[in-house]
Amino acid sequence: MAITMQGSWTVRVATLSAAFKQRFIVTGASAGNGIYPGTPGTTVFATGAQWSVNIQNSSNNGATWVDSAQRITFPTVSGGLLKFDIRSDDSAGDKDYNDLILTCSMPASSSDYVVYGTAKTYSGRCFRNPCRNDYVVLDPPIRVESICERFPELCHVIEKLYPERIVKRPFPLPDPPPDLRPMVLPTGVVHAATGIVFQSKGLAAQSDIATEKLSAEKLTPDAREKRAAEQLQTTARAVTFNAAAAKSGVDLLTAADRAAIASIIDAGISIFPCNVDPAPGLLLRFQEYDRTAAEKLGGAYTGTGDRQDLGLAVTDELGNYIFRFAPSLADIAAEVSDVASGESLATQLRPDVIVQVLGTGMTMTYETAPYYNILNVQRIDLCIPYASAHPNRACSGDRVIQRIGDVIVLHSALGGHPNTLDADGKITCRNANAPQVDCAGWRGGLRMYCCFGKPEALRYAIFFKLPSETNWHPVSQTHVLNYIPDFAPGYTGTPVGPTLSTVHPSVPTGLAPNTPIPTYANHENDLNWIENDLKMILSSGLYRAEDDPGPVQFHIEAYDGAGNVVAATSDTITLYIHNQTTMVGRPQNSKGDIQSITMGATTLGDCALFNLSSPNVALTVKNRAVDPAGFLQGWTLTVTRGNNNGVPVSVVGGIAPRTYNTPPDPLDCDFTGTREFGNVDDYVTTDLQPSGGANWLPDGVTFCAFAFTLRANDRVTDGRNGYPEVVFWQDLIGLSFGS
Repeated sequence: MAITMQGSWTVRVATLSAAFKQRFIVTGASAGNGIYPGTPGTTVFATGAQWSVNIQNSSNNGATWVDSAQRITFPTVSGGLLKFDIRSDDSAGDKDYNDLILTCSMPASSSDYVVYGTAKTYSGRCFRNPCRNDYVVLDPPIRVESICERFPELCHVIEKLYPERIVKRPFPLPDPPPDLRPMVLPTGVVHAATGIVFQSKGLAAQSDIATEKLSAEKLTPDAREKRAAEQLQTTARAVTFNAAAAKSGVDLLTAADRAAIASIIDAGISIFPCNVDPAPGLLLRFQEYDRTAAEKLGGAYTGTGDRQDLGLAVTDELGNYIFRFAPSLADIAAEVSDVASGESLATQLRPDVIVQVLGTGMTMTYETAPYYNILNVQRIDLCIPYASAHPNRACSGDRVIQRIGDVIVLHSALGGHPNTLDADGKITCRNANAPQVDCAGWRGGLRMYCCFGKPEALRYAIFFKLPSETNWHPVSQTHVLNYIPDFAPGYTGTPVGPTLSTVHPSVPTGLAPNTPIPTYANHENDLNWIENDLKMILSSGLYRAEDDPGPVQFHIEAYDGAGNVVAATSDTITLYIHNQTTMVGRPQNSKGDIQSITMGATTLGDCALFNLSSPNVALTVKNRAVDPAGFLQGWTLTVTRGNNNGVPVSVVGGIAPRTYNTPPDPLDCDFTGTREFGNVDDYVTTDLQPSGGANWLPDGVTFCAFAFTLRANDRVTDGRNGYPEVVFWQDLIGLSFGS
């Protein structure tokens, strides 16, 4: 794939060692675009906010060209220049990566910043980011309850630093967006890291400014670069610095709190290991971050400070990246506002950087905690939760349709090892790094990953129909991918369709012959298209009405230049679409609520106040949670007291909350919830009593407010997430005794 570049660089052919013809292409630059021969000594000066360079090879003396495999080396500094190589392997496939080597260089300047490193995904039992040694970083999705169960001593720390993350009374939102901000726990220990600091003759003489001025003098690229380096007279020195540069709430913690953080660091090394793998083909966005007023006063990292987009980079086939940016004088002046009392101005003028991972359509799926006060050249290795990264994956297996989301649907992966997709399209998934679901329906945006494996497959179409139908209907959703040469400020993706084309489908459509249908450009052989195996994000609501769940068949096939189906590119899959939502008062849909809370014959008064007949008397909750289609995963009842203090309760009578696979229920892909136990209105009664002989009220307390909360989850997935919450109901009451 092409290598992303930013700012001004001199690109020269360093070595050529190949039988095939070689060339490189510069695209998207404001100056220097073009196709250049792979002849040693060929030198090009290119500049622009965001551009790319791509190496190609030809096995037939230039009749056709194909992209070479490309890898970058990490930068070095010498003679006033910062350099790195782009090494390529052509179609001969000997994997030596020396067929054509480009050296990219720039005059080192104190106003330039170059960050580089390796991006990896992590999975397994690890609970914290394995690449961060400056802080303990907890990446989303953060399940505070689970962390507190594993490390109860850490709960107190989180509550001090992130009280808003410990949900006290989580009233439901219509469709809350995921919170992708990590939690940052300070260790209070200086973390030593190394980097390179540049010192130039004058800050205003930025390398870009110097080289661009010299370009007007019509100097050769080599002469221009040499002259700029002489003007800047930059010296470089390696320094050791404290990577944990912000307090991030450390002053709010006691010695015991810091010891608790240290204990989980030690436990994480030996008890909770990570599986770490390179992440090729990831699109990274870099942002400069300014701390909030609270953060500058020593508060915990919030992620809500001002941000400035710096640019984009893509990881190579080993997961390596390099990114360069140059703050303007106005940007540097603005950094004065990000200096707290007692901090060094010289240090704090350096940028704080956040790195984000972007998916199809430039949707952000992950972001790091800040890297504070970075140096001019600094290595930043990234570890990204596997479920948030979705790196490019090689095509393999025994069918065209490979995955729906992260759920593998290869024929060899179905039938129970590790997944099962029944005849109606209900999925049971156990493959790693995918949602673990049982006999689930499909809902939301369904990402269909496919591999045709045929270079003649130029376009494709997707069709759908209900099992009762004869004719297939073409999918006509808009589909965009991220294309490296198109990257520019404000980029939002490049459309690949639909385009009306005259093709010859292999399935009956009921359309007249040669009627144009929506098709999409197939780019799976071009690594410049990120996620090029993603053929569509199917909006499930377009294919089954909300009140009509059931199977939908999807068919995909590819066409050659004449519009004919390419052999072995057709595949069909059935997915059970379940779009019913939770709406109280709509009998056809899922529903849930608490109708009443009673104490024997006593019901709630106008002020929702109970005078308890005994300190731990059982209270009866009349509740319901129903999915008529049978896709309820389960429902729960919980009780909290006062300011979200959990009250452990036991079911001492009535119907206990259940889940789909609670024995002895048969796993027959049907669980409607309380309807299986309730009256004509689907309600059941559940008698709750404090567990272990405890009382509702603490000793010495005669009154307190209580929250009784009902939650339920549907047994559906989009292939990346499973079991969304579909019922939330909370009743607030007061309990008193002895007053």
